[in-house]
Amino acid sequence: MPETYIVTPDYNGKKFLKKYFDSLFKQTYTNFKIIFVDNSDNNDSINYIYKFYNDKIKSGHIKIIKNPENYGFARSNNIGIEESFLDDECKYIVCLNNDTEIMPDFLINLIEVAQKHPEAGSIQSKMIWGQNPDLIDSVGLEYSKNGLGFNRGAYKSIENYNDEEEILGCCAGACLYRREALEDVKICNEYFDEDFFAYYEDFDLALRLQWGAWKAWYSPEAVVYHYKAGTKGSWSDFTVYHNWRNYTWTLYKNMPRNFILRHFYLIILSEIAQILINLYRGKLIILKAKFDAYKNLKTSLNKKKSINRKVSFENIEKWMELKW
Repeated sequence: MPETYIVTPDYNGKKFLKKYFDSLFKQTYTNFKIIFVDNSDNNDSINYIYKFYNDKIKSGHIKIIKNPENYGFARSNNIGIEESFLDDECKYIVCLNNDTEIMPDFLINLIEVAQKHPEAGSIQSKMIWGQNPDLIDSVGLEYSKNGLGFNRGAYKSIENYNDEEEILGCCAGACLYRREALEDVKICNEYFDEDFFAYYEDFDLALRLQWGAWKAWYSPEAVVYHYKAGTKGSWSDFTVYHNWRNYTWTLYKNMPRNFILRHFYLIILSEIAQILINLYRGKLIILKAKFDAYKNLKTSLNKKKSINRKVSFENIEKWMELKW
């Protein structure tokens, strides 16, 4: 079986690590290594790993990278991916959040779907909401004509989405990426856009993979429980700022000019709604998010020029519908 690397960023996530590691080492597929990229402002997670999984460190199953500061989700994943690619045998990267618990056949199911679909650059797992295990967290990504990104299937019953099928793209909290695909679409030696820091970086990568003619598939048998918002709360200033700043960057970076012009009224309505809803909730940080988004938009537009476009936009637009 091909070599697989699990890349996991961590930020003060010690409380999640028992379920995370225990479930990884119960996998039916065992030919993998873990790159654990720690952004924490302490050594709690690292000390925990050395205490309970020291044998896995010694055997090379776990490699720990300690960042000097919090580099964010995007850059930390890139660091882990680059470390993985030092191994010529690495064929697959599995991005996996620290606040997850995977079922024993999680990895083998992802890999088997990837082998079945060599045109696929990414494979999505069935992510279940850990705190509410009757509900889905994500079974892929959806992108609307107003630029809003959604987790496919979110909050629906886990009884749904049981068919292996093609999708737009994958949620980076628990999915597989093919090495060849990541190398094909990287920009400025980045797989995930490091300017994003966190949030929407997987939408950006999903759209770039589509531009590069790489498909995405969903594996319903690869089940993972995600204890979402484990690092930052859903409505924290951090989340509001990065989510809605990056919404703007993703849109203008990946959508062609004629699409933006055709749907500009929807985009403006979306931008205004984001501001008003967050101001109503007392989140003044939304004003800084939008100011910084447009102030620094030129960087995203410059990266847009380097997107590897192998297909026409119609191949991407067919996945898009209007959703609020």
